[in-house]
Amino acid sequence: MNLYFGLLFFVGFLATGYYMAEYFKPNNVDNYVARMQIRANHIYILFISLLNIISFKSEIKMDHSISKYLNILFRILILIAGIISFVAFLKDHTGNLKTRNWTLTAIILSVLSISMVLLNELISYIIKIKKSVLINYLNKKNQSNKL
Repeated sequence: MNLYFGLLFFVGFLATGYYMAEYFKPNNVDNYVARMQIRANHIYILFISLLNIISFKSEIKMDHSISKYLNILFRILILIAGIISFVAFLKDHTGNLKTRNWTLTAIILSVLSISMVLLNELISYIIKIKKSVLINYLNKKNQSNKL
């Protein structure tokens, strides 16, 4: 699912690039801040589309019960971030840097989705260490009981 949305977002990235080339030419827009904002949102669309494409291959390991929920939440958040990034492209180029709420929301959701993957990896690593420590302890205890 993320692969298809990632490819769709990438096509949207190309379409927004065409839109900028045709309608946001330097002679059409005098406000340099608005030009910077729309260009930044254009790059955010690329960022989130590539995150969706990369997340297609990543699978959160099911070493613990919370992983299933992290996997679903991670995928949903990154899809929503992509949709919101398009809304940000259309609405957040007012020339006022303090009112970029759609852009902020898209970036926060994308960072949260990546944090879900990192949190899962941390939990899996801790569980793996605890298991190896417990196994080593039991092995030593069994060896001492044999003596």
